[in-house]
Amino acid sequence: MTASLPRLLLCWPAACGTPAPGGLSGDVQRYADAVALLPDDPRAAAAGCDAVVESELHGDCMVQAAAAMAPSDAARASALCTSLDGGLHRDECWFRVAEVRGDSALCGQAGAFADDCRLHVFSHALRALLPPGVSPASAEPLLATAIPGHGFTEDDPRPWSAAFRWVLGGQRPLDPATCDAVAESSRAEACRQTALAVYSDRLNHARDTGRFPCDADPGDLDALPESLRFAEDPALRALLEARRAQDLCP
Repeated sequence: MTASLPRLLLCWPAACGTPAPGGLSGDVQRYADAVALLPDDPRAAAAGCDAVVESELHGDCMVQAAAAMAPSDAARASALCTSLDGGLHRDECWFRVAEVRGDSALCGQAGAFADDCRLHVFSHALRALLPPGVSPASAEPLLATAIPGHGFTEDDPRPWSAAFRWVLGGQRPLDPATCDAVAESSRAEACRQTALAVYSDRLNHARDTGRFPCDADPGDLDALPESLRFAEDPALRALLEARRAQDLCP
């Protein structure tokens, strides 16, 4: 989740509700001054955010300040999130702090974003958890230990899909048969389904960048770019043929 320009700044003052004391333009300036301090002095930025009265600007400013402070002062960042009134700004604040800290335990306070927060933090942790070139089967015991530690039940398919996407995303060529060695059958099936999603993403990228070879022999996998090659697999072959007719080479 990334910060964006508050919607308040995109509308006329008359359409944005009651101006803060000192005028909306004053709050906008205080917001801008506080945000400018974020890279060098997050504490001063937070103090500046606290002086912003209008709720949308104040909440957005505090979220950014908490995220900037989180790497060096987790306690202060958490205090900023706690100071916000309940609602999406508070939920986003905890999401951002958990993301920066890589701490799934904080996601429990992210309200509406709690599940997305856990998945996001878990996905970022995969780089350190799984060695390069790891197979789905070799990853399985590592994941079975790590997934509950990020706040998921072991049978929740979402972290498994995220992890298999990471593992399969490193394969060149893509080989769904490596999923068959995963011990637990539902995980093996999730792995195979994830292989289809990974390949669909690669086809989308080739289409969007104009790199799909429509003039090549459709039956010759070696005629495909390296990123689109796969170990012979009926499901991937069917996906390729369907997408070729549908939107790759209509």
